[in-house]
This record gives sequence, C-alpha cells and structure tokens, in this order.
Amino acid sequence: MTMKKTGIIVMMAAMLLCCLPAQAQLGGLINKGKKAVQKAKEVKEKVDEGIKKANGDIDFYYMNSYQGFYRSKNRKIVLDNLNKDGKKVIYTIEKNGDVKSDDGRKVGEVLAGGVVNCHAAAPYLTMAANGDVIMDGEAVGHIDEAGNVTLEGSSIGKAPGIDKQVVAYIYFGILLDKPSIATARAKAQEEKLRAEQKRKQAEEARLKAAQEAQAKANAAGTKQTKTTQTKTAQANGKKSTNNTKPKKVQKWTIEKNGSRGFVDANGVVYDSSHKKIGQLPNGSGDIKDGWGSTIGSISSGDIYKNGTKVATVSSGGSISVPGSNATVAEVRGAGRIDMTADSKTLGYCDVRPYEWAVAIIFCDFFHF
Repeated sequence: MTMKKTGIIVMMAAMLLCCLPAQAQLGGLINKGKKAVQKAKEVKEKVDEGIKKANGDIDFYYMNSYQGFYRSKNRKIVLDNLNKDGKKVIYTIEKNGDVKSDDGRKVGEVLAGGVVNCHAAAPYLTMAANGDVIMDGEAVGHIDEAGNVTLEGSSIGKAPGIDKQVVAYIYFGILLDKPSIATARAKAQEEKLRAEQKRKQAEEARLKAAQEAQAKANAAGTKQTKTTQTKTAQANGKKSTNNTKPKKVQKWTIEKNGSRGFVDANGVVYDSSHKKIGQLPNGSGDIKDGWGSTIGSISSGDIYKNGTKVATVSSGGSISVPGSNATVAEVRGAGRIDMTADSKTLGYCDVRPYEWAVAIIFCDFFHF
C-alpha cells in the first residue's frame, strides 16, 4: 500500500470518529422532541377534559358514530357536522323552551308535559313518563334511566346524564325525522319477523329431529325386545314366533314450557319418565288422571272441565272458547298449537284426534 493511500484511509477514519458524537446528540434531541410532543398532547387532553367537565359537556352517539355533545351549562346542542359557514351547527334551548339555531331562528320547542315540537309540527312528539317516545299516537322509541335510546327495541344510541326530553329532541327530531323513523321502524320490524321465522323453523327442525330420534329409539327397543324373546325361547327349547310378540303401541311426543311427555294411540298420557299420568277417551268420553279419577270429558269436539265447556275444536284444528265464535288458537303443522292473536306457540303434540292435542296443550289437563 502506498503512503498516499494510507493517508487517505487514516483521514476517513478520523472523520468517521468525529461524526459519531454528533449523530448520538441528534438522536437524543429527536427523542426529547417526541417526548415533548407527547407531553403537550397529554396536557391538552387534560385541559380539554377539564373544560368539558366545567361546562357539563356530554357526548352523544348514533349507531356508535359520534354526533356531538350537549352543554348542560348553557343548554346548547353542538353537532359535529358543519353549517354553510364551516362552523359547527349549534342549537340553544332557551328558558321558555324555545329551540333556536345559531343564526337566531326558532326551529323547535321543548315544553312542559314532555311535548317536543319541530319540523313545523306541533305536537311533533311527546316524551312519556315511562320513557316511551310517542309520535302520532304510538310509541316509536324508548329512553331509559341510563340514557339508552332504542327504536323498535333496537339500540340506536346512548346519552347518559341528559334530560330525556332533550334526548328525544336530539335523536328523534335532529338525527332522525318522521320519514327516516318510519324507514328505520319498517327495517327493524322486517328483521324481527325474519328472526322469528328463523326461530320457528329451528324449533320445528328441533322437534322433527326429536321425533325421529324417538322413533329410532322405539325401533331399537322393539328390536331388543324381539332379540330377548328369541333367546328366551331358544333357552327353553322353543321356537319364537311373531304370534307371541307383543304389539307395539305408537307414541307421540308432547312438548310444552320446556316439559316433555308422551301420548300413545290408546290415549294413555305419560310424563318424561314414561309414568302414566292420564287417560284420554277414544271418541266421546271421560278424561281421567293417573289415578283413574274423572277430570273432564270430550263430546263431539267440545271439551269440558268440571262440567263446564272450556274449548271447542273444529275438524280442521281451529280452537274457540265459550262466549266467542272467533278462533283463539289453531293446531298447525307438526302439531304446533299457536295463539291467533300474537302467534305465541303454546306447545307441540302431533297426535290425532285434534281433541287430544288440545286437551293436553291448550286446556292443560295434565299440567305440562
């Protein structure tokens, strides 16, 4: 290596050693700057929190989206969206109940008795004492004591600490109006209907699966009985024949209020442990409990309890009660018995005649 090249290398090494302290100092300054920025941010957050607390500011959200805040100190509703001047939209609720926009126009009223007027409608809505939001004579929403706001039973927001009447004005008068409320309610009702239909389908599938499982269990029991009889006959030196096999009696499942039981083709009613708890008549006759005491009767579609008619069943499964010709309940597919007024399912028993299913489920003779 020449003297010239050696000198260049020594010079470059010296320059590198001189730069290292400077780089270390620069890194330290950058870290200090980051810490200072973070500290300033934390201080600002604490100051902002203090200002909000002093002014009584309470944030409100619609469907988990921030919409603004209510300043209880001066009864101002401050929305996060901007007006035509690029400023936040502000509404002020004055002492006399007038609601004015930031340009001084009167846009609504929050009056005594829960009355709220806006959108040029009076009354627009009423905040009921029980928390219901009444519009055009019916409850369209609800606000509970914790400030939870619901529409058709579904949560749309939460505004804790704000007067319910003001919450009603914010959610049902500012964030929503009558057309959007009607649209939201229709959507919620459709979703509830779909959910109910899905629940009923699942229940019917569950019942069908239970009935199939019971049928398999009954078939397995029959097979086991036949095998046992055959082995016994062989042990005694006899040949088993079908003539000596006991005839199987068909059974149907009973489901009500989470309880389970069975009824067989002879009208014998059993609980979940297959213990006899009652007897139904073949045709017209007496209904008896597990001890043989008469507790009712059936006569040509009419069902009596303690000598008093309690229900009438048509050939198609429609159920009526004394004093009314209207159908109050019906026996539907898979033996499901539903009330006609609200479609509430009372229970299941896919047995014929219909009088048996009605006596068991609708009249509840055997207390399932």
